[in-house]
Amino acid sequence: MSVLITGGVSKISVKLAEELLKNGRNVVLLHNNSSESIPDALLSNSSFSLVNLSSVNEDGVKEVIETKNIQTVFDGSLTTSDVSLEPIQGAKKLILGITSVLDAIRKSKSPPSLVLISGEEVYGSSVNRVETQPLEPITFVGSAQMSVEAMVHSYAVSYRIPIVVGRLPRVIVSSKNELESELKNLKDLEYVNILETSDAVRGLLSIEKLAQSQKPAEVFNIANSQEFRVSNFSESRNSTLSISKILSETAWKPSDLSTLPSKSQENSKEIKPVFLLFGGDSELKTQFFELGKLEGFVVKESSITNFQEASDKSVIEEINTVKPSHLVYFGNETESFEGDCFTLRTNMATNLYFPWLLASLSEKNSLHFTHFGNTAISQETSSLSVKGYTGKMLEYFENTLRLGTKIDKNTLGLIKGRKTGGLLNNNI
Repeated sequence: MSVLITGGVSKISVKLAEELLKNGRNVVLLHNNSSESIPDALLSNSSFSLVNLSSVNEDGVKEVIETKNIQTVFDGSLTTSDVSLEPIQGAKKLILGITSVLDAIRKSKSPPSLVLISGEEVYGSSVNRVETQPLEPITFVGSAQMSVEAMVHSYAVSYRIPIVVGRLPRVIVSSKNELESELKNLKDLEYVNILETSDAVRGLLSIEKLAQSQKPAEVFNIANSQEFRVSNFSESRNSTLSISKILSETAWKPSDLSTLPSKSQENSKEIKPVFLLFGGDSELKTQFFELGKLEGFVVKESSITNFQEASDKSVIEEINTVKPSHLVYFGNETESFEGDCFTLRTNMATNLYFPWLLASLSEKNSLHFTHFGNTAISQETSSLSVKGYTGKMLEYFENTLRLGTKIDKNTLGLIKGRKTGGLLNNNI
């Protein structure tokens, strides 16, 4: 059986992948954040595939489901999102992501089941936190969890997609060192439910087969039976997060936290960004390509060279084939594009439409886009005039970075470390 994990790289998704592999299953893990790291042992496993693809790319997700013969999708987007830091953008991305995953599932030839990984923040400050309790979130994180759950439930009802939801505690740890670090950040709480990462994963696997039940998007709390006082970990009480349902319907039980190891022992490797370069041959593009290779990044040149003849479909197909994390466009540094109407058409396609197309596709698919402008032409030209309008258009894309005509290691670091969201106009 093959399993797809969407939502990005997190300690939950990594541990889930490891456990699934131990059970003899093939695993595909989607990610689109090149700054994350992943264990070497996982990357070297022949039954594991790491794919640079955002959950918002519906066509890409559907292709993975069909080509990899996926039977179950685990969505962990709620475990990786920083909604509390960027509430509006984070919530928007979560809803778009889960909707794309759900549409990819229902449109697939053999729709897989879905396990949604949610959290206890949906209950808010309620002290009676059972699965049938009306949700009363009081934070952005809880509201995002509730919204995603609502979307999932609506698809389960409308399209009969087999779905199950697992709600995990706020604190998930793998070692005692991690536990100590987490407790330092919980001064706003008196008691907290703490679950070991391996227990959380075992719980998710135990409810996976229950997705086939007749109840749409059945919900299960997966938590510790005890809550611990934040100021004094030795003090505990019965958990307000009820786990009676999962205990009665599965063989899962939480383990004793006293068995936590002192620290996690595993070697990991940083996920390298994948750059897809567009634009004609130029010295700047050559410099970028060589410097990227020198830094150990994956740099690929687009096969599309005629921007007038290239269709939107051909660009989309290339992006879905290469699965880049970053798109980079290099404008022509020398041509002024003076002449007749045919020259104007070339100018508009090269300097305006194609950069706009890449920016819009990047925003739609949650990619990073960098546009290298043309500051080499000092005089007023048709080329410079069109690029001026292009610059104004690209300001409306929050995931677009505009740079000039110089490049060095600092430039690469700026592009590589860039998150989607925000605009930087920097003619370096």
